[in-house]
Amino acid sequence: MSKRLQKKSDYDKYDLDGDGVVTDEELEHAKEIKQTERELRKSLAQLRMARFTLIGMGLFTAMMFTPWVTIERIEALSDISNLFYISGAGIVGAYMGTTAWMSRK
Repeated sequence: MSKRLQKKSDYDKYDLDGDGVVTDEELEHAKEIKQTERELRKSLAQLRMARFTLIGMGLFTAMMFTPWVTIERIEALSDISNLFYISGAGIVGAYMGTTAWMSRK
């Protein structure tokens, strides 16, 4: 049984061969494409999060060595900076671990 499309249908983009009939194979292919696009968006968001975390950690470290930051401020921020580095390393490590795990799949 073939599925004919109305003119200007929302499903017109699923007709890959342009014959006006959407087959089960074309619908399955469109479903796979959407799933792949969703996974790519998710991995891109995770990559951005890991990158900005590394950039933030680098900028924070560089700012601590500038002459505008006094020793008293560095001592006051020492406990917070430890948590900042640990959480940043956790984010980057989780990204790298999930990327390696997904590449095995």
